[in-house]
Amino acid sequence: MNQSPSTEPVRNLEGPWKPCIRQNSVYFLKVPKCASTTSLQIFVAYGVKHGLTFALPASIAMIPISPKILPPEYHGSPDGRYNMVVSHTEFSKTGAQQVLKESAKYVAIVREPAARFESMWYFTQYDKRLGITLSAFINASQRTSKQNDTLNMIANYFGVKDPRDDVPEGEVLSKAKWLNESFDLVMVAERFDESLVLLKHLMCWDTEDVAYVQARVRRPTYRAALSEAQKDRLRQLNRQDVLLYKFFRGIFEEKVKAFGEERMQREVEEIRQANARFIDNCGAKLTGSRRTEKTWKVTNNSSICRMITLDGASIQEQLKKRQKKWVSSNLTYDLSTWTFTQVNHGDWKI
Repeated sequence: MNQSPSTEPVRNLEGPWKPCIRQNSVYFLKVPKCASTTSLQIFVAYGVKHGLTFALPASIAMIPISPKILPPEYHGSPDGRYNMVVSHTEFSKTGAQQVLKESAKYVAIVREPAARFESMWYFTQYDKRLGITLSAFINASQRTSKQNDTLNMIANYFGVKDPRDDVPEGEVLSKAKWLNESFDLVMVAERFDESLVLLKHLMCWDTEDVAYVQARVRRPTYRAALSEAQKDRLRQLNRQDVLLYKFFRGIFEEKVKAFGEERMQREVEEIRQANARFIDNCGAKLTGSRRTEKTWKVTNNSSICRMITLDGASIQEQLKKRQKKWVSSNLTYDLSTWTFTQVNHGDWKI
């Protein structure tokens, strides 16, 4: 099992080859509907390939990461620390530091709040859960507390949501600056490929390590054609998210500029070519469906090809079974030999 970073040469596009330290530990803040499942698959594929350990909460819920939410039946690390946190968790710097390796990098992802909210509405089927259509929600002068819980989810996952609708902008930006000191990289969903270039260099990974297929692609019937006025109203309702998004988008643009435009374009193209190889190797086609989404079907029986057919919850459940096997063996089971599980009829099971 390979859990410690290794020194490997990586190409510096501005000069000769130089060594960097491959990073094998990461906290990923998985914010819903921010390309977070696609990102999850990248981290999980790397972790499974390299036999790494995951801190896996018992259930998918927005609760702060901490040792107390990690069930002992699939958590047995002698020092209580693991390589990766990639589940939906509320950010807690103290809690994350307690469950992760000291060398861990901290990564998050954000998305334009109106687009994220619209996507979340249809994915979660809020119209049925909340008893109101999206248009009526946008136009409502008052909302129930349950309906208000759906707002400012980016701030909520970052652990900085303020209950006040009129929280001063300066207070939100002060929290954003603190978060910026805690996170090594906040990716931007609208600039996903550029984000992965920065991630690759942060982690000292290879291009193939960040190759991906797009997860959770919505079926056309589950997309709303919102007017600009409706989008603006959603931004008003998600004001804290908008402030955080604009702040981190600005930081992201600075990092891209510092990286170099020509260099970035070249490495983005390398990732897109790696994506094409990944899809071709898996024989992957976006021909399945699950609820509101299109799903991938594959002809290659390899573990990672199977993984891309799964939703995030199923991936997490399989990781729990993987780690439970490790714990029950008194940590002697070689995690790098484990593979995702196939079932009949071209679908995959937990």
